[in-house]
Amino acid sequence: MIYIHRDWEKVPEDVKAALKTAADELEAIADAKARKDYIKDHSSAWTAVRDYLSGMSYGKCWYSEAREAVSRYQVDHFRPHGRAKQAQATFDEGYSWLAFDLDNFRLAGMLCNTVNKEFSEESIGKGDWFPLADPSTRASLQNRGIGRETPILLDPVDPDDPYKLCFNEDGNVIPDPDLPAPQQIAVEEAIGYLGLRQSRLNGRRRSVLRRCIRAIRRFKDVDAVPKGSRTDRDIVNLNEARGELLAMSAPSGEFASAVRCLLMAYGLRHLVSRDELKPLALREEEV
Repeated sequence: MIYIHRDWEKVPEDVKAALKTAADELEAIADAKARKDYIKDHSSAWTAVRDYLSGMSYGKCWYSEAREAVSRYQVDHFRPHGRAKQAQATFDEGYSWLAFDLDNFRLAGMLCNTVNKEFSEESIGKGDWFPLADPSTRASLQNRGIGRETPILLDPVDPDDPYKLCFNEDGNVIPDPDLPAPQQIAVEEAIGYLGLRQSRLNGRRRSVLRRCIRAIRRFKDVDAVPKGSRTDRDIVNLNEARGELLAMSAPSGEFASAVRCLLMAYGLRHLVSRDELKPLALREEEV
């Protein structure tokens, strides 16, 4: 997971207008079942945003950074519109008023977004899960303020959340060991809820990390040679390896967050690219 800059200017005005119309019409419905039925019948309003969300993440799932390992993409409602699951068999009212809100949309692979055991011995995936650190702060249709909530889930549009994850060379994801113990517990929960630890997903990460290790070794082999003793071929190899590693750790790279962890573990922190944290306008100017 890396931070996702959202640019709603890239979403056509007619798509945004359709979402607003749906939100306004939903607002006029008071009956809970009628609201649920209306949302279900107008799901095309948010699926129309899917391709634009994909463009904001270089075609990657916002949670896992996978392009294919978590199946087809869905527009996820970060705060679920139907019901919000706090614990096993414990559900609260969902965030129906956010069903057509652009700010509530995330792009998710199906095996991250739905509860399943397809590539895991335990049930994983988001589904209705939206636990809070303090359930008493949960917003409701009558009291919609979400500012007091502290979600357990990690959010890719929060500049700090994605960097609470670390990755091992085998492709497995763990909480950042430097986090305080209570935060590590919460991050471990989020890993399960978001489906970030699956055998096929881990395997895809592992494949990318093996390629990264090969590039790291090429870089280090030449970097260890004194500059005055390097051949022209050495210089070419060094530049090629550096370029490959910078590309793999860039926001567009698949599993860039895992690559960055590996680079730091090998003492190559200077090759970690975190351009996604720059303001979008500034990044576009540099291009």
